[in-house]
Amino acid sequence: MEAPGTGTRSERRIDELEARLAEQDRSILELSDEVYRQQRQIAKLEADVQRLAERLTTQPQAAEGNATEIPPHY
Repeated sequence: MEAPGTGTRSERRIDELEARLAEQDRSILELSDEVYRQQRQIAKLEADVQRLAERLTTQPQAAEGNATEIPPHY
């Protein structure tokens, strides 16, 4: 008869597999949360870029004027 708590080889193997599965489930949840955060950040950055592009197209003379003017310190 086996000592208490040692279990059969199959039981130990099942316990190991269950522990690995639990760790993988935890990892998947963490990765899913991170992907969600990154998607939100990307959406915000895209909106920021769109606003900046619109600002540049509504003020083209200001952008062009700065490129051709000689700075006052010359």
